[in-house]
Amino acid sequence: MNGSDEDARDGNAPAGTLDQDRSATGDDAVDAALTRLETIDGAPLSQHVAVFDAVHAALQDRLADTEG
Repeated sequence: MNGSDEDARDGNAPAGTLDQDRSATGDDAVDAALTRLETIDGAPLSQHVAVFDAVHAALQDRLADTEG
């Protein structure tokens, strides 16, 4: 195992890297949001904020749903 593998598992992956081995969370809404986030590398830089905002909003909505 190399250092970058250990860093990714510890949540200390370098900026711009994704954990390609991410497993499903078991929550469809969260999984959909995380999948959308994984597309950021293919999006133009000018669209990154919109993607982050959409993912953040989706996760907030899901959290609000669980809190009742």
